[in-house]
Amino acid sequence: MKCKDDIIKEVNNNLPRKVGVMAVNHFRDNFRRGGFVNGGLQPWQKTRRQIDDGSPYSPLTSRRNHLMSSTTSVPGIGMVTIRNDVPYAVIHNDGGTIDTHPTVTPRLRKFAWYKFYSLSANRSEDDPQANMWKAIALTKNRTLHVHGTMPQRQFIGESTELTAKIDKLIRKTILALLNAD
Repeated sequence: MKCKDDIIKEVNNNLPRKVGVMAVNHFRDNFRRGGFVNGGLQPWQKTRRQIDDGSPYSPLTSRRNHLMSSTTSVPGIGMVTIRNDVPYAVIHNDGGTIDTHPTVTPRLRKFAWYKFYSLSANRSEDDPQANMWKAIALTKNRTLHVHGTMPQRQFIGESTELTAKIDKLIRKTILALLNAD
């Protein structure tokens, strides 16, 4: 009878916490590896900042690693939920299109001039990216229409490797409880 109670306690309380920590560590490791691990590493598409500027950061990472550190687990009774509450997490994880209408403020114009001068100093006069920033700085519109496509860079989801680790942990835990009596 004690063995049954121990197994129920383990499955309802302890295992969800352990599995949550294991899953969060697995998903955070995806950021470090630069891709999603499911049947092997599936690398993320390179970002424009990596290609154009030679950024030292891989996709979805930055100096603060806010997206990665926001991946958390919420244990429940006999279950665990892994989530990331950052507003832009879903578009990165699933991919898709973005439509936004930012307001053109004096601060945005100043930033646009900064980007234009920094890009035009290192490139030719016909650089389309520099000309885009110049157009933003000079626009008379109060709002901009920005449409973009975000490629999928999955970092949370079903993973065969994670499932195997979880199965191994559950088997090991239950066998240890059965052998303890």
